Amino acid sequence: MKFSRYLVFNFIKMFLLVLLGAIFMFIVIDFVGNIRVWLARDLKDAEDYYIAYFPYILYLVTPVALFIGVVASVGNMARHLEMMAIQESGLSPFRVLVPIFGVGLLLTAGSWYLDANVLPDANHKRYEIMEPMSQQRRDPRIKDKRDFAYIGGDKTSWYMKMYGGDSKLGRDVLLLIYRNGDLAERYDARRLRWIAPVVDTVKTTAEKDTSSHPLPKKVVNVEDSGYWQLEEGYQRVFQKDGTITVRHFVRESLKQKTSLRPEDFLDERQRGDEMDAKTILRRIEALRRSGESTRKLETAYYFKFSGSMMNFLVLLIGAALAHRFSRSGGLSQKFGVGIFLVFSYYVVIRIGLKMGENGVLSPFLSAWIGHIIFAIIAVFMLQRSFRL
Repeated sequence: MKFSRYLVFNFIKMFLLVLLGAIFMFIVIDFVGNIRVWLARDLKDAEDYYIAYFPYILYLVTPVALFIGVVASVGNMARHLEMMAIQESGLSPFRVLVPIFGVGLLLTAGSWYLDANVLPDANHKRYEIMEPMSQQRRDPRIKDKRDFAYIGGDKTSWYMKMYGGDSKLGRDVLLLIYRNGDLAERYDARRLRWIAPVVDTVKTTAEKDTSSHPLPKKVVNVEDSGYWQLEEGYQRVFQKDGTITVRHFVRESLKQKTSLRPEDFLDERQRGDEMDAKTILRRIEALRRSGESTRKLETAYYFKFSGSMMNFLVLLIGAALAHRFSRSGGLSQKFGVGIFLVFSYYVVIRIGLKMGENGVLSPFLSAWIGHIIFAIIAVFMLQRSFRL
């Protein structure tokens, strides 16, 4: 029991040292690389950017820190023959390392929680502050759509000549509304505009009593959460008897006609790493109704559940390499082999994701293929090293 605490303490200490050092180096290198940008912008932007960037850096470097931590702590104990002494007492090396594997599972669960609940908002804020130019060229954000068709989940079909994501304004709009499978209404309008929620300025009684110059307090009218409005067009109502009623309008509220919001047409969050799993599924359904490709988002959805597995697998690989002392192959040689395997792991994961996005592999398989390959490697190394 004392040895297990001693082993875990050494591992956690080394892991935290490597993790903090890697985060510091990552931030310094990134800051120096973008120094021209930060010199031209306010210091507050840089502060907000790296605060938002921190969770992603933590998520990215944790596997490397886990590997170096287990190799350095367990390898050093093996070099001083401490692992051999435990083995001579009757305990198998694998059983001795079980507490470290437990810590690895906890860190893997923490990494999954970080990816599911923290990274989406953090990455979105980071992209808003400063998106790298290379990323913009490789995967530019869509701000506007032309000749845009959208099939809503509320039995509506939309066709627009142009839709602007920033202005939330559509032009040359055709809207079809269905009831019980039949076409009920048709709208042809010059413009479609999003009417934002009304914010009223009121003064509370408490403020009047405590100050001679009360400050206004903003209160959002709950009944008005924003709605779509058509401008300058015609409404056609199709009656059950076959007659059609035509009406001209200048402004027509769609508050009671549709529940769609601007993010349903064109969401500000367009990449998988700035969405949670539920948001990705909602976007996939919307894209499918509109006949657009969903492979990229499907791959990102499955990777939400598989990405954190890398933490535990590299821990197993590191333990298999470092636990046994060998005169023919020193710790530095094992460390080099392990670092090669870890960075190969990163490469295989990225290749798998790209193959899924391009349709070479199914989205599910592309998100898991790298972990499957290195799980096999980890099991093979454990069997050879521990004679399981």
